[in-house]
Amino acid sequence: MRNEAMKDADLFKFDYFKCLRSDYAKNECSICIDICPENAMVFDRSRLTLDADACTACAACVGGCPTEALVSETFDPNRFVLEFCSQEKKSLSCKENLPCLGALSVEHLAAMVLRKDSEVLCDLSFCSDCHVNRDGTVLKSIEATIDEANAFLEVCGLQKRVQTVCELSEDEPDSGRRNLFKKLASVAREVNEDVTMSELARGDDEREPLKRIILKNSLKMSAQKIRPDIPFKKPFTFAVGKKIDESNCTNCQECAMFCPTGALSILRDNTGIVFQVGKCIACSICNDVCKPGSITTDATFDIMDFAFDRMELLVKHTLEICTECKVAFPYRGGDKICDRCKDFKENFSDIFTMAKDM
Repeated sequence: MRNEAMKDADLFKFDYFKCLRSDYAKNECSICIDICPENAMVFDRSRLTLDADACTACAACVGGCPTEALVSETFDPNRFVLEFCSQEKKSLSCKENLPCLGALSVEHLAAMVLRKDSEVLCDLSFCSDCHVNRDGTVLKSIEATIDEANAFLEVCGLQKRVQTVCELSEDEPDSGRRNLFKKLASVAREVNEDVTMSELARGDDEREPLKRIILKNSLKMSAQKIRPDIPFKKPFTFAVGKKIDESNCTNCQECAMFCPTGALSILRDNTGIVFQVGKCIACSICNDVCKPGSITTDATFDIMDFAFDRMELLVKHTLEICTECKVAFPYRGGDKICDRCKDFKENFSDIFTMAKDM
């Protein structure tokens, strides 16, 4: 069944079992569709799918995918980050060590700066004239990713940043791209397993993206340098805090059931919901499935809570058995009758009126 979820396009794969748009119909994530220069991401029978014939494996969309549903056969960004951080080199270039800067996410860039002694340089010299950046969309996405990574580093209280280099080169922007793919494939086969496997290994049932694990490990390594008291200037696109209004929460638990990364989970006694901001990918599925609108987004969160996956209790209910339907419900005082039965009695009690009582 797992193999049937993978759609191949030469050097590129798309796993729609991990895709937010395919997994949950109401989700409106369109990052890969918006950035793809070949329009290779399309809807087929109400599911997002990959047009294998159109895809050129440029990897410009890989970094933006929040769940890592997009996979390059020649370039693993998670392995690349760990290898890059173990080297003295500090520049990132589509001409030298990666297919496209778009293959790296905010988490990847921030993790690099956190782990390295020097700032990281992103070479944007070739982006303007690159065939992948036909209408400027890819370059705009890369710049936004760099800006957000720097904003995150600022919140952490670090002075180091991701820097950009825009010096013009005499080389043609597309020259040697195929050779670069071959080089990357060779590097992938020769990667030092001792450096990467300890962090990249995880269980088959783990839903959390590997890039998030790498970022959190990077924060832990730099914990003594981080200042968690710096205020947020704007919300992040890759993680948000959550709140639940206890007064109208029905304890249906659908927010936790639909959470794609396990950021929301149910207490063992089924009396409430806990949240781990370090696992949240800001997909907003929980907000969408909550019928009474109890769960809302909080733009700020504690950096140490994020790094160490600390649990926050969002809501805790006292459960009682409804006198009508005999099902447990969140009790808030008064008659021990659930909201559903109370609503039914108020709106439809007349249909049970006996003839003698009319």
